[in-house]
Amino acid sequence: MDEKTKQVQVRLTPEMHSKLKGTLALNDRKLVDFFNEAAKAYLTDKSAYEKMIGKILGGK
Repeated sequence: MDEKTKQVQVRLTPEMHSKLKGTLALNDRKLVDFFNEAAKAYLTDKSAYEKMIGKILGGK
């Protein structure tokens, strides 16, 4: 039985949604798995997560 019982609404621009969904599909991944992994990484080590996001965003 699936243990996931909560839903989260995420708002992305149509362009970002298409790019993310397409990129994940090319890697045989799902949006739900992407967001679950991001949440788990954030909860596991917030400072490491924020540092990595900072690198991705170019220090913004």
